[in-house]
Amino acid sequence: MEQRATHFNKQQMASVFRKKESRQYEREGYRYALNISNAFLLERIFAFALDICIMFLPIALWELCILLMFIGLLPIWLLTPLEVITLVLLAISMLTFNAIFSVKSGGQTLGKYFYDLKVVKKNHHETSSAKLAAREIIGFSLPNFVLFLFFNIIGVGAYWLINLLFLIIHPKHISIIDLFLGTRIVVLRKTPRVTETVTEVKEVTPHNTVDLHIHSNFSSDGQFNVEEIFQSAIKNGLKTISICDHNTVKANRIAKQMAPLYHVNYVDGVEFDCRYRDVDLRVLGYFINSASDIYVHLENESLKREKNASLRRVEAFRRYSGISVDVEALLDNNRFQRISGEMIAEHVLRRSELHDHPMLAPYLSGDKSEDPIMNMNHDFFAEGAPCYASIRHPKLEDILDVIHLTGGMAVLSWAKETLDYDAQFFAEVLDQGIEGIEVFTPYYTEAEMARLLRIAREHHLFVTAGSDFHGAHKPEIAIGETNCPPEAEKLVHTLLEVKGKETR
Repeated sequence: MEQRATHFNKQQMASVFRKKESRQYEREGYRYALNISNAFLLERIFAFALDICIMFLPIALWELCILLMFIGLLPIWLLTPLEVITLVLLAISMLTFNAIFSVKSGGQTLGKYFYDLKVVKKNHHETSSAKLAAREIIGFSLPNFVLFLFFNIIGVGAYWLINLLFLIIHPKHISIIDLFLGTRIVVLRKTPRVTETVTEVKEVTPHNTVDLHIHSNFSSDGQFNVEEIFQSAIKNGLKTISICDHNTVKANRIAKQMAPLYHVNYVDGVEFDCRYRDVDLRVLGYFINSASDIYVHLENESLKREKNASLRRVEAFRRYSGISVDVEALLDNNRFQRISGEMIAEHVLRRSELHDHPMLAPYLSGDKSEDPIMNMNHDFFAEGAPCYASIRHPKLEDILDVIHLTGGMAVLSWAKETLDYDAQFFAEVLDQGIEGIEVFTPYYTEAEMARLLRIAREHHLFVTAGSDFHGAHKPEIAIGETNCPPEAEKLVHTLLEVKGKETR
């Protein structure tokens, strides 16, 4: 390890660190990021002011030189060359510094870094480097430089004052340029540290008694089987649970057999990927008739989509890299018919005959070898990468029809993210036949849950609580850890009582 480390200079190590932070943000961090509310307004203004100071730092150096001339430490004849040098430095600092810092750090200028702020897209995912550069150069650098040349500090001050007033007045406290680029400023929250493996289900002190969002190993990213989930539910004091696997209801048959044995109330559930106006959503279905053949059809269609996307992913990788992948080996005994980017990366990096391939060098012994599989997946297969394969999920309206036809009720998962995307869009989604929203979850703050709770009351929606437990895929989340205050569980029980009576 020591010998390998000597190959990296400080700049390379910094690059690795930034990319690692970016991957961590895209995996989980964007779900924890907060919109800037009035509570964070001062931090937003201070970050704004610090970025201004950075841009005009050469003027401070100019003032210092003038002071040194007045006290006789510098000769007067240096005034003219110092003026020219200051203008050059000012042009460099105004036109490049914040833009370079933002692009290199993935959306953080020096001011935003100190106050844990970040420039992102509307849905809180990372935005492109081009937009980050355009935001700083077109929105701030060029206008300031031009105004300074023609109107000196008065013009610059007026421009900053207009931006500051807009920032304060706008409900999301964004700058004017953000309106045109579709960007947002969010407050970063630290996510729990993710460990490599989890050998047992994390236990928590009994707190919640209801968890309506659990994944078993019938989900491609779930770890534990149905009985292990019931065992953990008992240990954590749960009285009512629902297993909502991705696009499949297979766990429900086993769960209904386990429920009386473990004295746990069970609600048939499922979580569907779907789309509305080409925006991907997730909808939870509760109290469904999971024995209906229509769910078998939907699962088979989902497996076909996954397999089709997998084949396109493999073919795109072959065309881009010239490396063939053994599809049959990766699909053998693969009940989900899914070849993920991680699987392709692991398969390729383990083949000794490819260790001399120049494209793989960074992942085998270069600056991306610390976490090669995750790095390669991000570089080749993430959205926007050269081998990305999109999946066109069924329409929201069709999924809602299936849930309702089989006696179930539809609940919007990740409701905050949908609301943050666009308030009007959120309202349209609810109007399609959504009967409830998932309010209580470990991913949301108290303020965010309170906001969703108000919306649920305004729209007369049911309220649910769920941990979104997966196991090793999300080891920081425990079964039963729904973030629901004990006194608020009665709201969730309202749903259970009303729908329970309907299904009897």
